Amino acid sequence: MRKPFVSLSLVLAAAFAAALAACSKPVPPLKIAIHSAPLGVDPHLHNESLTSAVLANVYDGLTELDHHFGIRAALAAGWSNPDEKTWVFRIRPAVAFHDGRPLTAGDVVFSLERARHHPESGLASYLVEVESVREIDPLTVEVRTRRPFAPLLAKLTPVYIVPRGAPSRIEDPVGTGPYRLVQSGGEFVRMVPAERDWRGGHAGAPLTFVVEPRPDERLRLLLSGEVDVAADLDEIAVKVLEKVECCSGLVRPGSAVEYLHLGASDPRFDDRRVRRALHLALARPALVARTLEGWGEAASQLASPGTVGFAPTIRAPVRDVPEARRLLAEAGHPRGFSVTLDFREDRRAEEIQRQLAEAGIEVTLRPGAWADVLGRVRSGEAHFYYGAFTADTGDAGDILDSALHTPEPAAGLGVDNHFGYSSPDVDRLLLAARNAPTLPDRRQALQRVMKQVMADLPMIPLVVPHDLYVVRRDVRWTPRLDGRVLAADLARAPEGRP
Repeated sequence: MRKPFVSLSLVLAAAFAAALAACSKPVPPLKIAIHSAPLGVDPHLHNESLTSAVLANVYDGLTELDHHFGIRAALAAGWSNPDEKTWVFRIRPAVAFHDGRPLTAGDVVFSLERARHHPESGLASYLVEVESVREIDPLTVEVRTRRPFAPLLAKLTPVYIVPRGAPSRIEDPVGTGPYRLVQSGGEFVRMVPAERDWRGGHAGAPLTFVVEPRPDERLRLLLSGEVDVAADLDEIAVKVLEKVECCSGLVRPGSAVEYLHLGASDPRFDDRRVRRALHLALARPALVARTLEGWGEAASQLASPGTVGFAPTIRAPVRDVPEARRLLAEAGHPRGFSVTLDFREDRRAEEIQRQLAEAGIEVTLRPGAWADVLGRVRSGEAHFYYGAFTADTGDAGDILDSALHTPEPAAGLGVDNHFGYSSPDVDRLLLAARNAPTLPDRRQALQRVMKQVMADLPMIPLVVPHDLYVVRRDVRWTPRLDGRVLAADLARAPEGRP
């Protein structure tokens, strides 16, 4: 799944409902600074991290991830696996949507089918192995897969449940989550506590996401007390925070992989020698040192360590500029060539530009607002793109099935393959991974896919940035591996305590 680097996934709503419930006086809104507004409020149309994370305050899935990418129940009270292709989910009783309608198996069936078959679905690749979904009784749903599919429970976590009969494009979201959306768009996304919360929470602080694309301005908002949490501050903020008392910066190993995507529609990038030259022209340790101020590590592949499918035997290459120039000359570019690089405006691409110039590739930087850049990527206008991926469910298939499989819209494969990459070998290996009967078998199968992808180099992995979290000191929080912040992990300190 294509994701901007969002180290803090922003699922903060339910947490403060519980933390502030005992307070008898009115509480001010909790304010979180984020780099962009969500792309929409329909949970099935956008396979994009920030959008999904904001909407996670409004919606729930059947399952969810714990601190360490383990699976736990959400709207499903439990499940059974009567045979290798059948899953039976028991829906929690007495759960209601924000408008009072009770949650039923019919809503679950409708939501899964909508995510599978909606012509604009961004989530179809997660459900590609689902063959059928049916209601057994008002609180029981059966899901059958085409073949034994070990990661199904994880693949259900990003698929939020909406009421049966929801319109083809949801503009007034109704979910089962702890918050209800009251404003989305522009500089603010505002939410208020929902009257009904099946998790047992109570009405707490209203929630406001403050959209600010500039990391230095997000830091200013945090230091001035105008926001309580700031997501995606750059590494300079960590040094600033060492000198102030109001806020804390937390640094943890990250799971996002930053990369360069090469469009097959550009004939230069269609030549594997050019792709290999780019790969060898980059000094990843220097990218970590100069772009990330040391907060990260070199990326060897399109998955971070710990992800199912990460192949430990793949190593990042040592920079070799003479060999890069030789490959370019062999491919017909003895003097190199010029290209425009698209990227989100709060990324720093100058070091990439400098390194590639030393190999003869002149890069013009074209930063832009996230929605604009993503629009150029999806329309095919962008041929050279600097972005980031995270495997949302901890499974590299999230990226590979969506972004690198040959597009098969009817099957839900390749829904994020906007750069025209197609490899029969990769498609075959991905099918074998989906056929893997157990998670260890799937891990090995996805490692074989990763090795083939890194031989083809449709994308050039760069770095795995550390996650940087910055909060006011009155916020108590234990970070999660997936970067999300949930009720059990977050609370305000008692008044008067640091």
